[in-house]
Amino acid sequence: MQGNLPIITLEDIRVHYASEDGQVRKALDGISLTLHQGEWISIVGANGSGKSTLAGLLIGFIPLSGGVRIIPEALTVRGVLQQPDTQVLGDTIEEEFHYALSPLMITVEEQLELRQDVLHTVGLQYAPDMAISQLSGGQKQLLNIAVALVSRPDVLILDEPTAMLDPGARDRIETIAQKITQRGTTVIWITHHLEEATLCDRIIAMDRGRCVYDGKPESFFYEKEMTEKAILNKEQLSLCERLGLDPPFTVKTALLLKHKKGIRPEAMPLRPEQLAKEVARWRSN
Repeated sequence: MQGNLPIITLEDIRVHYASEDGQVRKALDGISLTLHQGEWISIVGANGSGKSTLAGLLIGFIPLSGGVRIIPEALTVRGVLQQPDTQVLGDTIEEEFHYALSPLMITVEEQLELRQDVLHTVGLQYAPDMAISQLSGGQKQLLNIAVALVSRPDVLILDEPTAMLDPGARDRIETIAQKITQRGTTVIWITHHLEEATLCDRIIAMDRGRCVYDGKPESFFYEKEMTEKAILNKEQLSLCERLGLDPPFTVKTALLLKHKKGIRPEAMPLRPEQLAKEVARWRSN
């Protein structure tokens, strides 16, 4: 986290829907969070846990059923949702950027420079008159990310941003997220690929519309349930596992090596390079 300045506050947020059988579906039920400047936050959870509803609420697409959402008027929030076609407004790349750039008080030359810069940043090299309908799903997703970046948002919300991308493009988007948080942008990264969540400063875990964890990635992936029942049944699982989520490969490998006494018991590597250092350290002792 680059700064401690709180920028968005949610207090007892609720989003409820009436279902066909007359019951109330609680998409979000009592969420209270404070988001800070320059944080990279991963929101994780099983399908239907409320991740995308929370994203839509932060962007402003989804109305509240109850609670308070405090977002300063001057704050620029941009979002990229799961389905790229739903966010396309123009027929061509140039038209798409026109909608994003026209509110900015800058010259045509500055607009052109900004457009070329963000397209280069996400790895798209197409003529401005290129028809968006000719782009693949992954290319449309990259275009949506570029359009979101062009306004230099204070908060960038990415809902499954790498779902349609190849490994190279996925790495590029992760690098972009790291760079913009360093300059103060808050990134909300919603994913079911938990390898991506190991890059963030903070994990928020959702379960049935509630926030069940809000803290450091290491604790989410490694801390065990130490209740008497869990110990007796030998079910000492991390919260990640208790939520039915698949831990990253690095975490699973580290846990196996701990069991075999191949690395330090207190080690909590999240990324492959961190695991490699722990193995090298153990071998050198």
